[in-house]
Amino acid sequence: MKLIVSLTAVAVVCSVVVGTSSAAAASPPWWPPQLPPLPAQIARLLEPPVPVEKKLTKSFAALQKSMRKTLPGSLGLAITPVGTDQSITMGNLTSGRAWSTLKVPVSLAAQRKNGAAVAVKEDKAITFSDNDAAGDLWGSLGGGRSSVDAVTEVLREGHDLRTAVTSEADNPPSYPGYTPWALADQARFAAHLPCLAESEHVVRLMSSVAANQQWGIAKIGRKQGAVTAVKGGWGPATSASAGYLVRQLGIISTTRGQVAVSMAAVPRSGSFSSGIAMLDRVGDWIDRNLATLPTGRC
Repeated sequence: MKLIVSLTAVAVVCSVVVGTSSAAAASPPWWPPQLPPLPAQIARLLEPPVPVEKKLTKSFAALQKSMRKTLPGSLGLAITPVGTDQSITMGNLTSGRAWSTLKVPVSLAAQRKNGAAVAVKEDKAITFSDNDAAGDLWGSLGGGRSSVDAVTEVLREGHDLRTAVTSEADNPPSYPGYTPWALADQARFAAHLPCLAESEHVVRLMSSVAANQQWGIAKIGRKQGAVTAVKGGWGPATSASAGYLVRQLGIISTTRGQVAVSMAAVPRSGSFSSGIAMLDRVGDWIDRNLATLPTGRC
């Protein structure tokens, strides 16, 4: 008899705790009441922030979409906080020939070897993008393999671990500008350029380039107290086409720190002016997002 009573008691307890299909179990009196939903404004404030990279990438995709009708073509951007290797890449163009942007490491390599003797050539090569002056700087490094090694050493010191510099030994129609330079690698190099020994003179020249390079990010952020240093490059995108590839290497200095930029465009029209217009649009976008860009210091 005692066994039957105990089993009955257990069954009653289980039915209360678990409940049945016909009635939900009542909450105990000590259970906290269900709170009403938060107002929408407060709920948004409590949402986790969108990662900067995701926010910028989404915004840049919208920019590129808005350009499809007026300035169609391939476009790419890489940004890297100065002193770091953490590149954020955007767009559908990731690499291209270096063209005159390679005059930056060439100039620094020549300056390190020859000192003040090449100062005038550096000025012409960077400020005016003069090809003859750049050729003289290249020759001052010994030419051929000697020049390649000297420029490669600067690139590696700037944390670009992949770029292979072309030279007269490779027999391209133009050297070393034919060198393929990925935007992420270029932005990483630019992010370490201000930190490299003896780089102050080159960066200073990049801060006052002539009118033929006053586009892209050259003029952005001035109202916000930012200062830019740039080097442009342009030439045929491929050996099979005369259409232009236009690109720019740059460093933006702000009160928060510095950020390196590498951008490139291949306009569908193939024209140099369209390429500049595309990079101007990117420059405007960077200007609008300047406060969001990640920055660093040496």
